[in-house]
Amino acid sequence: MKQLLPLLVLSLCTSTLAGCNYRVYIQRKAEWARPEEAEKVRMPSSSEGSISLDGPSLRAIEIAVDEFLPPGSKARSYNEKLERCLSARENYDVSVLKSSDGLFFVTISANLARCGIDDIVFDAGATYGVDSQGRIVLKN
Repeated sequence: MKQLLPLLVLSLCTSTLAGCNYRVYIQRKAEWARPEEAEKVRMPSSSEGSISLDGPSLRAIEIAVDEFLPPGSKARSYNEKLERCLSARENYDVSVLKSSDGLFFVTISANLARCGIDDIVFDAGATYGVDSQGRIVLKN
């Protein structure tokens, strides 16, 4: 029954409720490397040089990125190569600033160089303010 709930909500939203804003995300399991590839990888002996995020910062990033580029969504552009680039989350850089009043300011910006694109795109990013309850309180 749990597996049918998103389908029921989606069909209800599309067939009877105008303006329904329930988002249904399809969660895909991570792809695993083949055993022969995985056996070549060794875990580091220390975490020196790693990037560390606390749980609330990670949550704020997830909320902002899901709002900016929901899973499975596509960016729209006049240029097909740029559209593919802007549709892939790995082509964005993200920073988070935790303020003293419990707000998190998450900045998302496209890194077009990863796609081999030299164009300048002015609206390929955003900054979100996310409160400690996981609510977006502003977007810039």
